[in-house]
Amino acid sequence: GQLVEAAADIRGGAVTPADVSRVTSTGMRHATGDGRTVLHALPVGYTLDGVKGIRDPRGMVAHQFGVDMNVVTCDATVARNLMLAVERCHINVEAMAASSYVAGLSVLTDDEADLGAAVVEMGAGTTTIAVYSGGRFVHAAGFAVGGQHITMDLARGLSATIADAERIKTLYGTVITGGSDSRELMSVPTAGDEQDLPQIVSRATIANIVKHRAEEVFEMVRDKLKDSPFAAEPNGRVVLSGGAS
Repeated sequence: GQLVEAAADIRGGAVTPADVSRVTSTGMRHATGDGRTVLHALPVGYTLDGVKGIRDPRGMVAHQFGVDMNVVTCDATVARNLMLAVERCHINVEAMAASSYVAGLSVLTDDEADLGAAVVEMGAGTTTIAVYSGGRFVHAAGFAVGGQHITMDLARGLSATIADAERIKTLYGTVITGGSDSRELMSVPTAGDEQDLPQIVSRATIANIVKHRAEEVFEMVRDKLKDSPFAAEPNGRVVLSGGAS
């Protein structure tokens, strides 16, 4: 997502819904580059004659009217191919939405969105971030690391099959170890030749593998949040969502 500003001269008149639509369309045009399509263009706040932070400007009088918008775009080709895949299953697509935005709508309370919160949705191949402030969706970010990377780390670290690594992650994956974890052992089949003897590994070994990747993910989340409006929230919450969380 990117924060876009757009403005229009309304010559001292009252702001109308048509004025709001006009500046919103202008902002969308500024944000849409070659090969990109807009998923969301959501107002963060409006400006009247240089005064920012107005939530609903309709009916107010000004000479210069502007909007700050959070515009979320995606690759147009990818979006079109996803729509085609769904439509070929005889399902009509009414609209597409960013998963981070939808996650925020589903897991945040109204108070959390008003006071400031970041939703970190950890999926299989990606981790996405949505920042809410003042009840509005103000920032989106993401990166291509997710739960599948933990599975692959376990498969490599334990010389296990990917299916066994996924099962181990689901049943025993943790980033917090206890005093007995180094003594709790389990048998893990070795990938490859079925005649190979299974390995005996401790739960502490599994936790250490998961922990290293989880630390990397949250360091990347921290860096993304530093560059977002969330950095200005003194008591902002971070809410985890998604299958890998």
